[in-house]
Amino acid sequence: MADRGEMNEASIICEVPVELIFTDIDVKSSQTEHLIEQFTETWYEHHLQYSNISIIRFEPHRELYRYFLGQSASAGAYLDWYSKIHTTRGLEPPMSSEEILHQRKMEFINMKNELSNQSSFFSEHPIHASYNPSGYFNIKDGHHRALFLYCCGFRRLYMAMSKENYEQWMNKEQAAVVQETVQTQKRQLIYTPILNPAFYSWRSERDEIYPTRLDYMLRYLGPYHLHELRILDIGCNIGYHARCLTREGAEVTGIEHDPNHFQLLQELNRLERTHFRWIPEPFETTETERYDIGIMLTVFYHVMKDEKVCGTFLSKLNASISHLLFWESGDEIDAEKKLLMDNTDFTYYEKLADTFGTGKYRELGVFLK
Repeated sequence: MADRGEMNEASIICEVPVELIFTDIDVKSSQTEHLIEQFTETWYEHHLQYSNISIIRFEPHRELYRYFLGQSASAGAYLDWYSKIHTTRGLEPPMSSEEILHQRKMEFINMKNELSNQSSFFSEHPIHASYNPSGYFNIKDGHHRALFLYCCGFRRLYMAMSKENYEQWMNKEQAAVVQETVQTQKRQLIYTPILNPAFYSWRSERDEIYPTRLDYMLRYLGPYHLHELRILDIGCNIGYHARCLTREGAEVTGIEHDPNHFQLLQELNRLERTHFRWIPEPFETTETERYDIGIMLTVFYHVMKDEKVCGTFLSKLNASISHLLFWESGDEIDAEKKLLMDNTDFTYYEKLADTFGTGKYRELGVFLK
């Protein structure tokens, strides 16, 4: 999809990064529960599970299209969702599992044809959304289209929004500050994407091509709300993953001691209206705190060869992370894994993906205690 924004009196149509696209707000928060036929609290509990989460974590619809694309073995999560949105209200689903799957497959084929023909269908029928003050968009109409395009690898989707929402998201004055910061630092390349239209032409070193590291991590975490989780992003660079998990509702702390990364991180937080706690010093010298989840992507290989620093780092890591650690290696994959397993209380490792970045083959996985 080409970069473009179109404006009319009623709304603006423009491309929005998938990282900023969330499911609809729950009906109680939006005060629309009166529109739900035979509303029940059981239905609401099921509805709430999938409300206001990124489309990356919207498992039922995501797995439906991954199934049609041959990326998943089953559409069971979607069929279960479809059944429960009716049965939790005492209603019989209007279609059987076979019938709804057939209908969605026909829609899938039609949408695939629109892509193959390079038609303007998706820009002429944009996803409708509203801007959330927390720095992302909630879909009002178009969940199936959004998940179809996401699973096909699109990183930006056409969305229709109000002019007010568009201007709030653009945040032009702060975008100018970010551009000035980048120019002052004489950066030739941005490590991770900047989720604002002013920077769509800027290439990033990582996380541009589906599935990204973020896709794998959010898929692993599942659709459950992260609001009570404390997450530590060690070596968070310019804050991309920390901001994404903050938008998911987690309490995030980012550690980044490089002064240039740290300065740009702060300006990007203001640009994307997403704020997390940050610590501008090396991880091994920080005060120990406890976190549920750790993120450590292409960081450990920088310290593993220094025996003293490595020992302090691993001790701090073990004391800080109580449950799981997302990790991406340098190019000595097995050596890193062995050091982590031998010197911490992590007892299980699961590989998530082979990755490639900054000229090196790497591995993404998760360690569990």
